[in-house]
Amino acid sequence: MKREKLYTIVLMALTMLVSSCKEEPFVVPSFIHMDGMELKQSESNPPMPFSEIYTSDIVAMYVVVHIPGKGSEDTIGMFHLPFTAPIMYDGTLDYIKLFPAIEQSGSSKALPFYTFYNSRRKDGVTLHSGDTLDLGTDTTTYNLTSDDVLMYQIFESWEGTKFDSVMTLVSNAPDEARTGNGYGRVHVESGEASKDFCINESYTVTDPTKLLYLELDTRSDIPFEVYMHSSYREGGSEEKLPVMVVRASEGWEHLYINLGRTWSYFNHTSKFRISFSALNTESKEGDIRFDNVRLLTTSVVL
Repeated sequence: MKREKLYTIVLMALTMLVSSCKEEPFVVPSFIHMDGMELKQSESNPPMPFSEIYTSDIVAMYVVVHIPGKGSEDTIGMFHLPFTAPIMYDGTLDYIKLFPAIEQSGSSKALPFYTFYNSRRKDGVTLHSGDTLDLGTDTTTYNLTSDDVLMYQIFESWEGTKFDSVMTLVSNAPDEARTGNGYGRVHVESGEASKDFCINESYTVTDPTKLLYLELDTRSDIPFEVYMHSSYREGGSEEKLPVMVVRASEGWEHLYINLGRTWSYFNHTSKFRISFSALNTESKEGDIRFDNVRLLTTSVVL
């Protein structure tokens, strides 16, 4: 008797499944392919006026589509570049949105949508079941105003330099620089266990809901640590907290360092500044190289 009831339940489940399949016929997926996305200088009112500083390392993309007749968007997913992603639709979409994602330096496996970059929207995209639409390599721009740029340094000259005298300018070296002709260098002797250098200026961002990032290109023979200096209370003495350790690298790397967690320990009405220190635990001689440094803040964009 129990076995007959079980057979009846299974038969009813299969009948419901077949009925649902008849109501929503299977659609052979279409595909979109993308090779990459690069940062470029916006054509009007760029937040930073020098094209050399627009370096980036966009490693993934969040894909969202809007199907005609639907009341809301469909999130397809996050995909590492380059990627080929399936979309269960045949026909012309209202639009595809592409949100650039980056590896957040110091946070293992974190791939946030980088709100400092504009998303890309492509209207009226036609997809065909079984076929792949090739989007190639696209471009994006900063979602910033000049007020969001607290500082930048491209190391093409020392005019208006933001770094202290420990860092020297290497000029007329296009084969060595990340972009342009120059970069900043801190030389560490084998007998120096550490060597400190800093950005000279202090900054204030009083809105605690804003995001705060340090972006830079670096190529370093020696690991170094990033620090933030501020006070825990208004009018208090300056304190120093570590942000992250950056490993040595043979080639240029672009870093996205989220200062928000460290910043949250300090009083948001107080000024803060950024410093660095070589960590020469192996007692080796080498250089720490910086290019295209920028300190950026912006509101959270969903």
